[in-house]
Amino acid sequence: MPEFIPRNASLEWASLFAAEWTRLAGGRADHEFLIDQGLTLVRVVGDRPAADVARQHFENTPEPEQLVRDFEADFTALAAELGIIQPGDRLDAAHIAFAHGVAELCAAVGEGYGDSACTHAGRHIKALYGPI
Repeated sequence: MPEFIPRNASLEWASLFAAEWTRLAGGRADHEFLIDQGLTLVRVVGDRPAADVARQHFENTPEPEQLVRDFEADFTALAAELGIIQPGDRLDAAHIAFAHGVAELCAAVGEGYGDSACTHAGRHIKALYGPI
């Protein structure tokens, strides 16, 4: 008989909230922060569809850029600082793929820390810099 795994409805709702918010932000969002926001919001508005709440939250965030990450700009600034490209140039697809690969390697190391009750460093690294 398969082992029963209880549903965590609050976490599911928060995940749906974070996914929709991230979609609205064009894939550039701090997923860990949004999960925390969702876990707070579910207690108050959890009877409403998570996607609807995410849209309202996104549209009413006074400074959504504080919650949105532009990983390409971060990678580009680092590449210019290290002399890989000239300041003002853009990274090509191969450089972006390489940067995502480095983030994945770092995340794999970070996932070895923590426990299932805590957020893993690797998940946070992937949320900030991993491929969308």
